[in-house]
Amino acid sequence: MTVEPTVLTSGWEMDRRPVDAVVISSQVTYGAVGNAATVRVLTEAGHRCVHVPTVILGTLPHYPRLHGGALPDEWLVGILDDLLDLDALQSTKYVLVGYLAHAGQARILAEWFTRLRTRAPHVQLVVDPAMGDDDVGMYTEPAVAESYGVHLLPLAVGLTPNRFELGLMTDAVVDTAASIEAAALQLLPAGGWVIVTSVDGSNDGSVGNLIITAEATTPVEHARIETRAKGAGDIFAATVIARLLAGDSVARAADVAGSAVAHAIQRAEGLLD
Repeated sequence: MTVEPTVLTSGWEMDRRPVDAVVISSQVTYGAVGNAATVRVLTEAGHRCVHVPTVILGTLPHYPRLHGGALPDEWLVGILDDLLDLDALQSTKYVLVGYLAHAGQARILAEWFTRLRTRAPHVQLVVDPAMGDDDVGMYTEPAVAESYGVHLLPLAVGLTPNRFELGLMTDAVVDTAASIEAAALQLLPAGGWVIVTSVDGSNDGSVGNLIITAEATTPVEHARIETRAKGAGDIFAATVIARLLAGDSVARAADVAGSAVAHAIQRAEGLLD
């Protein structure tokens, strides 16, 4: 007998569509990063999305004023448990984990995802290890890099690190296509995929994303657009999820996601007509 999720039968919910995706990352009041970016992408694609914060901040951490902090572990555990107790996620197809405020959150999320998978065996975990960029360095604790690998990687079907983050997770020098591929293969989930973003393209005017599976390594290039704006990785990962929900292959999803990021940067820099 099929049991409907409690939240669909309560009558209290205005949006009673099944949940397609759960995104777990940073929540910034003023800034188009983390959950603010991923939820928008998935919602605009027509998907019901639940979002859980790992940290709540007033602004991007690059500004001189910064208030907020990590969600208390008790709150994070409680919020995640509430979703299970409500049977709200029976139809969820993807969980996307992004920024972690500290290494312990990886263990919390891994334990929760394992329990979720017993209720929704079809659900898949995608990890966007949001830890830093070449221009600003790391913006989380160094121990977080290891925690992604120890707790979340064994459960994941896919990862979307940028080149900088790939180096942190593998402790490897990743300055050539060959070294990037070799490092990504270290992280490749069984039967899954790794998409490495912010890879140098074939010329100075391009930037690439490298899609690695057990069967092949496929480069996808787009025009390079100079920007200091943050949130590109969040838009990329969320667009990959949206396209996978639409039935695209991983390679096609990565191609569309690269174009979506390029369009967002052009809009931010005032380059669109």
